[in-house]
Amino acid sequence: MSGVDYYRIPAGDELNLLVHKKLFPHKAPGNCLQYSEDEAAAQVALRQLKSKIDSTIVTGKLRSSRRARYFARYGADPSTSTEVLAETLPLAICRLIALRLRDRSSEGIS
Repeated sequence: MSGVDYYRIPAGDELNLLVHKKLFPHKAPGNCLQYSEDEAAAQVALRQLKSKIDSTIVTGKLRSSRRARYFARYGADPSTSTEVLAETLPLAICRLIALRLRDRSSEGIS
């Protein structure tokens, strides 16, 4: 998925499959939930992410009236935290998962 903008990737099958492959590689893709569209499925994915990484993860709703009203952030230090915004909480969670677990080898990062 080289060249994908994880900050803007839309909800749907492509993102759901990406989240599934990153978090549940031992499960067949046929068992892929609608992580980016269903809040209960997104919470399952978020719990799995929390079990895999050693970092603070915060999710919530912004107080503004902008279109992207939800956020997901990892990291406790404001200067090094990464945050994504989305129209729904499940989408924000999935964007954060995709960003956090992306394959950095294709980006030249070790």
